[in-house]
Amino acid sequence: MAFPRLLTFFAVLSAFTLSGCPMGPKPYLKSGFVPPRRVAVLPMDNHTNDLNGPDVVRYWFDQRLREKKGYQTVSLDEIDEKLKEIGINDGGQLAAVPLPKLAALFSADAVIYGDLLNFDYQTTGFLNIRKVKASFKMVESKTGDTLWQAEGLGANSEGGISSKAALQLGLKSLGIQLVEKAANSPLKTETWDMIWNAIEDLPPAR
Repeated sequence: MAFPRLLTFFAVLSAFTLSGCPMGPKPYLKSGFVPPRRVAVLPMDNHTNDLNGPDVVRYWFDQRLREKKGYQTVSLDEIDEKLKEIGINDGGQLAAVPLPKLAALFSADAVIYGDLLNFDYQTTGFLNIRKVKASFKMVESKTGDTLWQAEGLGANSEGGISSKAALQLGLKSLGIQLVEKAANSPLKTETWDMIWNAIEDLPPAR
């Protein structure tokens, strides 16, 4: 196989892998699931090097949960303000706070924990990859039972088969990143895809 054709093969293979079916563990839904009346979407635990990613993903997750599934959510500003009062500034600290204490702060019937696993712009030679991956868990305040758990992936890739094309892709990727960050909407398309993949099978609020 000639080198250009080999590059094309890997680019197509990567694009198929990234934009295919959602990857990750099978979503979990508690038997007899009843949608909670009021939900608090907590700050995410960040497993990436991007400092803005957790806030971006959490904002869109809260919005999509309300708009697409009809859930009543506690204001994110209210959550953050009350967490700061008890010394919590990021999602990585939440594991140390007992669930009843969290639920009482927001008068929430359930809380949603999130882990941001990927929030990446990657330029790898002849291939640009944009990837957002996260997991979410809805926990009932009174019982501590996991009501729902899922993982989502949103990704896109674009490849070139020459040095000139690779350079153009790199410059294009950099330009897009700068524009998105200036608009406070990095990886918006991939984030939306990831969230929908995660919540698609979550029953709507009643």
